[in-house]
Amino acid sequence: MTSVREDAPALSSETNYALTRIFQLLPHLGSLTVQTTHGEIRVTRDFASGYAAEVDQTLAEIFRNDPAVTGIVVPATGTAPGHTATRDNPYWSPDGKTLPAIDAALASGEITPQQAIDRIKAVSTRS
Repeated sequence: MTSVREDAPALSSETNYALTRIFQLLPHLGSLTVQTTHGEIRVTRDFASGYAAEVDQTLAEIFRNDPAVTGIVVPATGTAPGHTATRDNPYWSPDGKTLPAIDAALASGEITPQQAIDRIKAVSTRS
């Protein structure tokens, strides 16, 4: 779980656990707004670093290990169009290498979580 405010007040470990559990129980949920006596804090799902790259690597493995597979359809969601990963384009997202690049920049500390969110939103609005 990641707060998108640099000056966010510290929440108790119990509250952090509870918010994390909400994200686990509601996998479609991308963020929550926590209202505090010091203002609102928007918290987002903290995806494990490298998840997009791992999904892409797994897709590439499928194509490498089974030549009979010609495509894997990733269905559309409310926020993203559908996409078919292929041997020549083994990415789960229609944005191919863009999302893994954002993920890598976040993992290496080149960008902040908020910058990653902003970049992902920019990609999502293009789709």
